[in-house]
Amino acid sequence: MPPIPKIVAFVEGHGDEKAVPILAKGVLKDIAAGSPVSSPVNIPHEAWRVGHHHKLLKQEGKEWIRLLGTAVKSGAAAVLLVLDGDRLENQCPVEQARRLVELAKSCGAGKIFSVAVVFAMQEIESWFIPDADALLKDGAWSPNRRGQIISIPGDPEKSPRDAKRWLSENMADGYKPTIHQAEFAKRLNIVTVRSHNLRSFRRFENAVTALSLAVISGEHVATP
Repeated sequence: MPPIPKIVAFVEGHGDEKAVPILAKGVLKDIAAGSPVSSPVNIPHEAWRVGHHHKLLKQEGKEWIRLLGTAVKSGAAAVLLVLDGDRLENQCPVEQARRLVELAKSCGAGKIFSVAVVFAMQEIESWFIPDADALLKDGAWSPNRRGQIISIPGDPEKSPRDAKRWLSENMADGYKPTIHQAEFAKRLNIVTVRSHNLRSFRRFENAVTALSLAVISGEHVATP
């Protein structure tokens, strides 16, 4: 029996290591019914922490190419790179994603393995804000917010600029990525997030879907 195709996630921070694989599995579960993606795909529980794009692009992408090679040698059929966009400064996320994909092609992406690059508009935590009422139930709201109707920002990808701080200010004991991020990812209602039409979350869903179809079919992709 052939091994189940493996998609390895690359992420930036400590909290992302467990949260991003959970989110990816949640996307697959949500779209699996009646979809070709219902075939088994293995997404390891813990992502590889690789730092931000500045590090990956140094020396013409030397570290990025090295990490991709190591992942493929470990049995990865695809790599999903998910980074926060808040450190891009004035750089275009699409252009930076394309740079990373072009470098990945130089070591076989799109031919012998698949790769997808996703930048959250600001932070991955921006994706949690649309579902904050459900995630912060049972008294998790900060004491001065309990019993109030909390106004969820209409476009969390643009405002607040600091999603971690918004969550921390609205939580009784503050937000700690290494404690809360994976738990929120587990409980996140993808349909609720999708209803807010967050551009980068839609990109994340599309990337997970594309990689899954690619590794199942064997027709590899390299997509920014």
